[in-house]
Amino acid sequence: MGGLTVRFRKWNTQYFPAGELVGADEPIAGFDELEGRLLADHPRMRRIVFRPRTGWPLHCWYLHWSDGTDLASLDRRVAAGTATEEDFAGAVVGELHTLSHPACGARFRVVELAVAVPLFSDDIERSRAHSYRNECPRCGGHFNGSALEFITPPETS
Repeated sequence: MGGLTVRFRKWNTQYFPAGELVGADEPIAGFDELEGRLLADHPRMRRIVFRPRTGWPLHCWYLHWSDGTDLASLDRRVAAGTATEEDFAGAVVGELHTLSHPACGARFRVVELAVAVPLFSDDIERSRAHSYRNECPRCGGHFNGSALEFITPPETS
């Protein structure tokens, strides 16, 4: 498997720095290679792959920062083996979903907060402090949810 190993609590994850494509020796559940390429250089996200439980398939999640953390510097520290837990203090975990805006019917792919993955011991505090995208990119109307990033242009239904 590619990537760089980073341990979060009880999980050894494969961290993929900017520009490195996600790859593994086995299938990654729900992973779309085209979207993976699209997100490889995202300025506020990095991809991680790990197996949440023994016997489960690998899964790809997205670490997202809304606090301006310098991810290029983080990539260098991870590659050098000097990254610490503090380097990930502003991150939350997201996963890909398709959402639709009830007001205008637009459908779009987003990276949304993943509440089922307790990667950090302070997930609740992180999620409360994080900034979310809560405006429809098509009509500008408000929607409820925990969208971290829109990754595709809206489609009409």
